[in-house]
Amino acid sequence: MKRTVCLIILFLFVSCAPQKELVLAPEVPPPVPEPLQTPQPAVTAPLVKYKSFLQCDEKTEDFFNSNGLEVLPFIRVVFFDIDGDGMNEMIAGSKDGSLRLYRNSGSRAAPHWIPEADYFKGVAAGAFSAPAAGDIDGDGKPEVLVGTGGFSKDSGRVICYKNSGTLKSPVWEKMDLPEIRVGNDATPALFDVDRDGRTDLIVGNSTGSLFLFRSKRQGNGIVFAKDTAYFNGVNLGMYVVPAVTSYKDRIVIVAGNSMGKLSILERGYESRSAWQRSRLSLSFSSFAAPAFIQSDRPGVFDLVISDGNGQLTYYRNSRNDYRDWEKTDDFFSGRTLTGPASAPVVTELNGRVYMAVGNINGEIRLFVDEPSSTGLSWTEKPGFFKGIKLSSFSRGLLTEWDGRILLITGQQDGIMRAFLNTGSLDKPSWSEKKQFFGGVPSIRHAAPAVFDIDNDGKWELIVGGSDGYVKGFRYELGQDGNPAWVKIEQDFAYAKVDGYASPSLVKGEGKTYLLVGRQDGKISVFTSNPKYWGTTVFYPDDYLEGVQVFNHSCPAAVERKGLIELTIGDYNGNLKHFGCRREQREIKEN
Repeated sequence: MKRTVCLIILFLFVSCAPQKELVLAPEVPPPVPEPLQTPQPAVTAPLVKYKSFLQCDEKTEDFFNSNGLEVLPFIRVVFFDIDGDGMNEMIAGSKDGSLRLYRNSGSRAAPHWIPEADYFKGVAAGAFSAPAAGDIDGDGKPEVLVGTGGFSKDSGRVICYKNSGTLKSPVWEKMDLPEIRVGNDATPALFDVDRDGRTDLIVGNSTGSLFLFRSKRQGNGIVFAKDTAYFNGVNLGMYVVPAVTSYKDRIVIVAGNSMGKLSILERGYESRSAWQRSRLSLSFSSFAAPAFIQSDRPGVFDLVISDGNGQLTYYRNSRNDYRDWEKTDDFFSGRTLTGPASAPVVTELNGRVYMAVGNINGEIRLFVDEPSSTGLSWTEKPGFFKGIKLSSFSRGLLTEWDGRILLITGQQDGIMRAFLNTGSLDKPSWSEKKQFFGGVPSIRHAAPAVFDIDNDGKWELIVGGSDGYVKGFRYELGQDGNPAWVKIEQDFAYAKVDGYASPSLVKGEGKTYLLVGRQDGKISVFTSNPKYWGTTVFYPDDYLEGVQVFNHSCPAAVERKGLIELTIGDYNGNLKHFGCRREQREIKEN
């Protein structure tokens, strides 16, 4: 009992004691697991791709043409103040059928001709355009007349164009006139033959005849009526081109023909007058085309004569009588003319640089890299290849053989020829080596070049042809002392252009450039880089920036002071010069 009472008292004591707060340890959240790391690629700079090319800057004015006139085959000109600025411009037609306007930005003593592009936009003949200009309808603004020739369907027509724009910004539109046709190859000239205040039309043609079309009013316009009797019995030779003026109350016509001969016709204004004809003591190679130009003496005209090769020659009317003419070289000087289908090859021999130039007539001419009397960089050595006559479309180059100078030539019929100079550079004497090209096949329009491709001390022969392929040949000497040629099978496998390949080779920056002229006037570039490719094969590579010539481009390249100096001939007979350097351009991804 006593024990029970004690337990109850102990229970009550514990139950009534103040309770202490139970502090629990804060709950620690479990650690957050680290996210799994996905492996990332290493950050690298974007890959930039570049395309190498040759940047070419034109320097033609310093080397071949300081007066600004391009060479135009079968050029026919007229001098007229077409824009009313008080100065006569030169209007030129040519084989391609278009018209071009040239302004003289210099002076009479030192002319410099600048072409104005698109002044005659919309004016054209099918081929062989012959211009005339004058106010034929009396509206105070000049019209332009174009004679047409060649093998076009319009050959023999004279087409008249009226300017519906302004003199500075013309808009040329064909005039609605009855057809003017004279057979083939019309060459117009304007002159008031009857002093009625209206400009009449005189036209030559391919048979040598002249025709008069008198200007007559019809309503608000004009028509040209043919007068069949005016030139009855007159014939001046095939493809006649007339130029007309007056002198001492007489009509004067100077006319050229396809043989390069010139005649003068004279008669009075009255209807009973008859023509008097005499020959002038002037002659050209072919297709003489005269034009009168105002002289530095009031009322007196001098004469400019063009020919089939694009040459322009100025003659001074020395006695003011239109019979005595004195040649003056300065008016159209400053051009190097080598003939149509100009084919240059530049070679360094004995420390001097030479340029041999072939042309369409089978001629080869030599120029030396030294200033000429006109200030240009090249001086011709006349007669250097005297006695050598090739067939058409010739190309020649100078190289060394057996310690002497060797001339290698190609031509249209595919025959390659070699001539050894047994004389000196000052007094050459040429002897043909007729067995020199044994093993080289006939290559139509052969365009040869030589170059030591494999650095073995012997040059290889590289030849382009009309089919657009470039072929290479190596030689071993035969027992007779002549080379035996073997085709190089692989190096030029990819060297192909669109017709009439014309090769030139030059080393630059560790590789060899093969520059190939083509029919469309562009230049294709192939390069051989054995250190990079492990082969001497030429692959399509760089392209030329800033280079364009007329059809049938023919390049000649040499390396000088880190630049590739590039001379290019074209079908019209122009020579152009470019300085080219290698650059890179970033290729933009689309």
